[in-house]
Amino acid sequence: MRSLLAILLVSSLLLLPAAGALAVDSETGVGIRLLDAPTDRRDDPRARSYIVDHLSPGATITRRVEISNGTSRPVTIQAYAGGAELVDGAFQPLAESETNELATWTTVDPPTLDLAPGQRAPATVAIAVPGDASPGERYGAVWAALSSDPAAGGVTQVNRVGIRIYLSVGPGGEPASDFTVTSLTAARNDDGTPVVTAQVSNTGGRALDLGGELSLTDGPGGLSGGPFSAELGTTLGVAEVAPVTIVLDRELPNGPWQANLTLRSGILERTASAEITFPDSGTGPAVPVEPGNSWLAPLLGGVVALLLLGALAYSVFRRKRRSLPA
Repeated sequence: MRSLLAILLVSSLLLLPAAGALAVDSETGVGIRLLDAPTDRRDDPRARSYIVDHLSPGATITRRVEISNGTSRPVTIQAYAGGAELVDGAFQPLAESETNELATWTTVDPPTLDLAPGQRAPATVAIAVPGDASPGERYGAVWAALSSDPAAGGVTQVNRVGIRIYLSVGPGGEPASDFTVTSLTAARNDDGTPVVTAQVSNTGGRALDLGGELSLTDGPGGLSGGPFSAELGTTLGVAEVAPVTIVLDRELPNGPWQANLTLRSGILERTASAEITFPDSGTGPAVPVEPGNSWLAPLLGGVVALLLLGALAYSVFRRKRRSLPA
C-alpha cells in the first residue's frame, strides 16, 4: 500500500517555524510534516500544504521536515525524494522504480531514521537545481516510508506518506498563476444525485490545486441551495483543461437555477455564474458562464481611495486658504 497525503509548503528566504500540517499514513501511523513556512505567503493556504517554489538554474534551497513514529514499536523509516507527474487533473507519484529530474536534484538528510514509539525527528530536504536546467515546472514528493518484514515468498510491503513538491525553474521572477472557468454542466448520477461539473482552464504559468464551492439561487418557488463544496483533488497543470466536480443534495428539483461558483487555488480566486437545469437523468448541455467580477472590488477600492484622498486634500487646501490674511 502506498499513500500520498497532500501536505506541502512554499519556500522563501525568510521562514517561520512549525507551520506545516501533519500527514499520517492510516495503516502504519508514520507521519511527516513541514517545519518551515514562508512569510511572503503567510496568507496563502496552499503555501501551508505544499513545497512550492521558483528557482533559477544553479540555485539551491533547503527545507526542514519532521518525521514521526505513531506506532507502538520501534521502527526504521526511510526518507527520500521521488518523482511525480500530473495526469488527467490529478497529482500522481511515480512508482518507486521510476524517477525524474526533480527527484535526482533532491536529497533528504538523514535518509534513515530509527524512531522509538511516539518519537519524532527532523530531517533536511535540499533541492539543488543544476546550472544547465531547462525552464519549466517539475513535480515530486518527499517520502517517509516504512517497509514490512518479508512475508512468505519474500514479498515486502512498503507504506509511505509524502509531501508534494511543485518546483518552477527559470530565470527572473515566478510565473503568474491564473485560471478561467469556461462552462458549467448539470447532470444526475445513476442514483439520481445532481452533479455540476465546471470546466476549468489553467491560463497561468504554475500548476493549480483547485477547491471551492457552488451556491444555487433563484430556483423553483424562490428556492436556494448550498453552498456545496467542490471535490478536492483536482490538480491542473500549465495549459491544461480539466473538470471540477460538485455533488449536490439528491432532493434538489431540476430547476432552473442560478448557479454561482467560486474556485480557489491558494489566494487566487475566480467566480463564475450560469443558469442551469438538471435533467431527469444523464447529462445536460454545457452552459457558458458569465465570469465574476473578481477584479472589480480592488478596482473600486482603488477609485474610492483616490476620491477620498482628493477630498481630504481639497479640504486641507480650503482650510489653509481661509486662514491666509486678506
